[in-house]
Amino acid sequence: MRQVEVRDNTIDKKLKKFKSDKLIIDGYFRALEDLKSVSDPTTIGERKHGKYRFCFAVHITKSHSLIYLYLREKDLVQLIDLDDHKALFRRDNKS
Repeated sequence: MRQVEVRDNTIDKKLKKFKSDKLIIDGYFRALEDLKSVSDPTTIGERKHGKYRFCFAVHITKSHSLIYLYLREKDLVQLIDLDDHKALFRRDNKS
């Protein structure tokens, strides 16, 4: 099972922000288990560009995503951010 770590305290702050939203919390822990157990973490997320180039995003709810970076040489997943699409990418999903 690979190691998963948070890059900074951003994830902790977001988990506190969403603590009353059971769907987000459950989705976060489900995604965490998937990232630990899947053979290649890049296959469960979408490659991002722009601000999050080199990162991947996995949807944890319809509107919320978990951004992560996979360091293949260390077999390490770093969690970068967790939020809704507009907060992460500064635009609506519709545009």
